[in-house]
Amino acid sequence: MSGSLKGQVAVVTGANSGVGRSATGMLLRVGAHVTMVCRSPERGERALAELRQSAAAGGSRRTQGRASADEMPDLTSGDSAGARVELELADLSGQEDVRDLAARLAAKHPAIDILVNNAGVTRPRCVHSPEGFELTFATNHLGHFLLTRLLRDRLEAGRGRIVNVSSRGHQSGDLRRAELEDIARGRAWEGALQAYADSKLANVLFTSETARRWGSRGVTANAVHPGVLATEIWKKTSLAARVLVLPFTWFMASPEVGGKAVMNLVADPSRDDVTGRYFHVQQEKTPSAQARDEALACELWDRSVEWTRG
Repeated sequence: MSGSLKGQVAVVTGANSGVGRSATGMLLRVGAHVTMVCRSPERGERALAELRQSAAAGGSRRTQGRASADEMPDLTSGDSAGARVELELADLSGQEDVRDLAARLAAKHPAIDILVNNAGVTRPRCVHSPEGFELTFATNHLGHFLLTRLLRDRLEAGRGRIVNVSSRGHQSGDLRRAELEDIARGRAWEGALQAYADSKLANVLFTSETARRWGSRGVTANAVHPGVLATEIWKKTSLAARVLVLPFTWFMASPEVGGKAVMNLVADPSRDDVTGRYFHVQQEKTPSAQARDEALACELWDRSVEWTRG
């Protein structure tokens, strides 16, 4: 990678832990101005304080040559002087929260260079958002869909790099198994893992449709599976899933791998024309057949506009 992100404006959702936290730290190390979007005030403030402390100490560590061996050289050799990190609180499952967040971001930033749609949830039971949508779908897809559309003019004014953090699990998603309305509303609920897979499939479809609709506007959108990582999301699945998965978190990669996967899509200026693609960590891959269904992507976009009163 080459080029500098110094002074570029980035927004990262779900930034207090996991992939979002890792990506935020890496963006700060190369001089970006990052707004963390978090749901929990306590976790958000704690992460903000820790990231500010780490950013302040980063320069001296690099000067003394003590950067950890597994850090990517291109992510630690940048100039972090002037990097800034801020916190915005929002629950992406609630559309009014998302609208308020977008208004605050737009008021502060005439242009946004990087938007990382990372926040993700999974719930062991079918619960609903304030607008009556199944919570996993509402947060993982609709919240990011609405936020991205509300920030379109700011993205067009900036570098306009959108990264949607999806999952290899999208391959198990099936948005053709029932009417989209029934899936979105939780009336076709088939368990937590299916709901999560459906939302991650929606992320890939949203990515490809964004590329088709906004490609002429200088905005790019790519989806990434950040790796099978030991993150907090595994602790929020159903009991059965936790019993199956948690013993194997010892063998999962660290969130740093996911942070590097995000940086792979935003730090290299040679990728400025790459859009509508799906990446498995840092390698471009072909997503599932349903993820390549242009009619489904178009239908999901149009319905999502209706559901978000767009």
